[in-house]
Amino acid sequence: MSQLLEIDRVSIRFATGRGDLQVVSDVSFSIAAGETVCLAGESGSGKTVVSKAVMRLIDDENGKISSGSIKLNGTDIAALPRQELRSIRGKKAAMIFQEPMTAFDPVFTIGRQITETIRRHDRRITPNEAHQRAVEMLRRVGISEPEQRLKQYPGELSGGMLQRAMIAMALSCRPELLIADEPTTALDVTIQAQILQLLQELKNEFNMSILLITHDLGVAAKIADRIVVMYAGQVIEQASTAELFARPHHPYTQGLLQSITTMDSDRSQRLFAIPGSIPGHADLPDGCRFHPRCPYVSEKCRSEAPPLKDWGGRQAACWHTDRLIARGERPPAFEAAAAASSTPEPADASAGLPDDVLIELRRVTKHYPFGRSVFSRKKGAVQAVEDVSLAIRRGETFGLVGESGSGKSTLGRVLLHLERPTSGSVLFEGRELGALSPAKLREERKHMQMIFQDPYGSVDPRWKIGDIVGEPLSVHGRAGAREKKEAVLELLSLVGLSPAAYDRYPHEFSGGQRQRIAIARAVALRPKFLLADEAVSALDVSVQAQIVNLLSDLQRRLNLTILFIGHGLNVVRYVSDRIGVMYLGKLVEIAPGERLFRRPAHHYTRALIASIPTPVPERQQDLGVIHGEIPSPAHPPSGCRFRTRCPAATARCALEPPELREIGPGHFVACHDPAG
Repeated sequence: MSQLLEIDRVSIRFATGRGDLQVVSDVSFSIAAGETVCLAGESGSGKTVVSKAVMRLIDDENGKISSGSIKLNGTDIAALPRQELRSIRGKKAAMIFQEPMTAFDPVFTIGRQITETIRRHDRRITPNEAHQRAVEMLRRVGISEPEQRLKQYPGELSGGMLQRAMIAMALSCRPELLIADEPTTALDVTIQAQILQLLQELKNEFNMSILLITHDLGVAAKIADRIVVMYAGQVIEQASTAELFARPHHPYTQGLLQSITTMDSDRSQRLFAIPGSIPGHADLPDGCRFHPRCPYVSEKCRSEAPPLKDWGGRQAACWHTDRLIARGERPPAFEAAAAASSTPEPADASAGLPDDVLIELRRVTKHYPFGRSVFSRKKGAVQAVEDVSLAIRRGETFGLVGESGSGKSTLGRVLLHLERPTSGSVLFEGRELGALSPAKLREERKHMQMIFQDPYGSVDPRWKIGDIVGEPLSVHGRAGAREKKEAVLELLSLVGLSPAAYDRYPHEFSGGQRQRIAIARAVALRPKFLLADEAVSALDVSVQAQIVNLLSDLQRRLNLTILFIGHGLNVVRYVSDRIGVMYLGKLVEIAPGERLFRRPAHHYTRALIASIPTPVPERQQDLGVIHGEIPSPAHPPSGCRFRTRCPAATARCALEPPELREIGPGHFVACHDPAG
């Protein structure tokens, strides 16, 4: 099979204020024509740097390829002058990014930007022909009304639609290689399923090769032919997808696979997580770079770096691969860690919960009025939350799921009274928050805290960690300077951070460590209620498992009640006693966690669950794809709001909104004809 892309012994350096820093070392792999290869590994492993090097985008970030070659169809991209790169980018190789807004200029229409790409690489094409090709590409990626969408600006499209538009722009010149950098990480499971199916269809249609960068091994299992695992800037294993999942040859790969939360994860056991974190490129250990976290570590591992060796048609860089193959199971240290951390609970934890309610929402509605704008001549209101009633019991974890635009985060902000409801009431321990004076509300807020999805964006980057974590203590006058420092050091220890973190700044920490800092700040006042809004969605699988375990520990130690909002349904299932499903501002189903996943009653819930990729290649099946986009909350459909996408919709659904009714013990659904 001919090789389209050949990366041979590539090393990459970046210029910093403290001199050159090598972030990729001696990386080699290839991609055949029509093949999909996945680069996997934690954040900081060098995956994105390698993918950008293929397009020579690192040149704009003070980076350089210090050694090795990158050949695309025999042309060494690493040696090309910058002027000649224009003939490569877009035409022979194209890239889609994790955040689609970075690929579009917000001040130009979608149509102008796609047609500009087409005409730059085909000077013979007329403006009208370029426009027609753009229309056809938008239609091909599943965007309805493509003529209208070409006239819109990036800010007018939803996240899933914008990701599709970026794919259309990347494929508009029929590239031979598509580089997809975390293309589904920030998307809901339904949109993720649509994008994965779309990539597979386009790959076959255009006979295209794909280099996929992801930390979601469920996605890799679904579409990758081969997987290349990177750690701290090096390739440590590569094999076919089936071989790698069946028998990993490196302890790091094995740890990643064990860290995945699945539909089968035992809720009576703590999630497995690789101890520690990936080292910084300025502080790489001697010998094997994984040895500080490895259960097989020996003196040889500490002093000598293992080479990437062939093992029967696959490769691994480990001194103890033979032991790993011989055992054919998890390493003994991993086994011991999992056994020691087990905390048995009832199969359905909601069965043992007390009946007393901590927080109650009564017919809560939240609308955002809007007037005439450049996008609309009509006045109206965005119906973010519509007539939601919900009670959260003391000590339970209530999960909330649904697509972006379903109203989950808005409901969370209203629940904390960060935003006042348009109508309805929120009660905390029986007291209506809307009736409290500002001083009384401030007093209540110390009992209700929030963890954000982006911990770095929720703190002042100019503050030291001690000041960030200690701020709630200062605001509520809980301690003097000495007592505050002691309390902050205790909080840092509580979330697994060293005392040295006290005098450091947020940018000096990894994503998982920043989330630990955010959690320390949130529990500083020993609150009764914690809102975790997509708190683990953007984290690597191993770090995600660490944070989930930490939240579980804190819940038991501090007797916390948690509202856990997420789009990773496997994780929500694992942490939640009960789960609510939202669609377009309405609660459509509530049930105990295990029951919801075993016997979903609403057709939307069934579609969400069917969209989850399975991280086991031999168990892969076609993902259940919900067709179409979630409607605008400014103009929701009549009757049942899900009817426009529901396979079981009837005439009654268009006329009569279904009420939330109980169909089993603790199981409520808003559907005229629930699934059996």
